[in-house]
Amino acid sequence: MNKHIKTLMKKNPWVQCPQISSVQKLLESISITNFTRGDGNATKRLNELEELYRFWIKDIIDLKEFPYCYFVNGVTDAINQWIATEDRPWQYLEGDYEYANMISGKGNKTKYINNTDVLYISNPACATGNFIKLKDIENPVILDCAYLGSTEKQKMFIPKNTEQVWFSFSKGWGLVGQRAGLVFTKQPHKSLDPMKRVEGWNYTSVEVALAIVKCFKIDTVASEYKPVQRRLCQELNLEPSDCFFIATSKDEEYKERRRIKDIARLDLSYLMNGENIA
Repeated sequence: MNKHIKTLMKKNPWVQCPQISSVQKLLESISITNFTRGDGNATKRLNELEELYRFWIKDIIDLKEFPYCYFVNGVTDAINQWIATEDRPWQYLEGDYEYANMISGKGNKTKYINNTDVLYISNPACATGNFIKLKDIENPVILDCAYLGSTEKQKMFIPKNTEQVWFSFSKGWGLVGQRAGLVFTKQPHKSLDPMKRVEGWNYTSVEVALAIVKCFKIDTVASEYKPVQRRLCQELNLEPSDCFFIATSKDEEYKERRRIKDIARLDLSYLMNGENIA
């Protein structure tokens, strides 16, 4: 059986959250929501989400220096909006999320960041699912925190020149199809701010995000699944990532899945589907 599992792991370049039964049940209680655009009701609900989210995430990130908040169709949309409005040279580390460079072709992939270009970086890191220690660099920073919600609590240091911080409800909650995310910025966002003024976002996805924030703690699912992750990693001789559905390995057997140096990122989600953690 382990040989079959390892074969699947070597073939799968992607990682995704398993289906969380408690989240699936919660979704059944949420109706499609529609407001008359401009009557203020959509803004009222988004403001409620923003207030709750700031408190929800505070043990990991303090967002008081980021006064502007926008709802987006997941971090993918945050990347789209950033790339569409970014006119400065930017860089990203080898092994990090490639989508921004895929759609622009303008990112400089590097092993060592320079001290001038904008830095796009994910934390927890896309390459491993682990938290990384960011330094207080001089570069403008675009910080992708899509994996938060899939980890236990850990205080993150935010570089002083961070301009945007992005969050997602996809990774930790198995909600990739709901397209729910938040962007926090220090200055009004060039493209998202005009859309916010006319209430241009997905109202039903806001209700999904509100339900998650009200019914779960930021680390609820991660804490419940950590024992499952540890058991699977022990059985398969893998290292558990900070992200509960990811394992890592330096074994030559997984060289196809290496994203940074000799570390392979491996998906555990399909092994977790159907696990009873109640």
